[in-house]
Amino acid sequence: MKSNKVAIVAGSDIDWVSKKDLKFYSPVIGVDRGAFALLQKGIIPDIAIGDFDSVTKMELKEIRKKVTHIKEYSPDKDQTDLELSIKYALTLDPQEIVLFGTTGGRFDQTIAALHLLEIIHKHNCRAVLRDEQNWMSMVSGKYQIQKNKDFSYLSILPCSDEVTVTLTGCKYSLEKHRMEKGTTLGVSNIITSGFADITVHKGIAYVVCSRDQ
Repeated sequence: MKSNKVAIVAGSDIDWVSKKDLKFYSPVIGVDRGAFALLQKGIIPDIAIGDFDSVTKMELKEIRKKVTHIKEYSPDKDQTDLELSIKYALTLDPQEIVLFGTTGGRFDQTIAALHLLEIIHKHNCRAVLRDEQNWMSMVSGKYQIQKNKDFSYLSILPCSDEVTVTLTGCKYSLEKHRMEKGTTLGVSNIITSGFADITVHKGIAYVVCSRDQ
């Protein structure tokens, strides 16, 4: 039976990540420099994965000393460290994989992370991307989000070419509404009841909750 939630922590913009953010996840996977960044916070990842070309020799020595399980790869490979980490996580048959530290840096790596969410979703696993200002999930079928005062904005955007969405519990409701990729109708809604209920009848949608900056 699926039971575990996996956290994958890369090395971009994770100053905000704490033990509290990761306490419900097992295993916690540190990706390349993300493994060392976790160690600096006093968090020992369950496994470190990567070619570790983003750390110094002394930092890699620290990772090898403190992390029990390490999967080390040659820099000359066809897959990114993040993709290798996701493929490893999927072998654990998790309910959910959450990506931390994959935004706020290079655009190409951020776009690659979005594409990798699709790979996770195709394995019938909940795919989530988190940073300090947002969290995003890929959704098909029914989905419910509890109101959170810290993340007041709710947006629904097509991932596939078009989606058909029903939305209740928000300021702006939808009833089997068709949205095409490239349209912005679903941006910046607000949850007004205890929960937002979302049904993606057709296609796959990005569901994003964002802080009010």
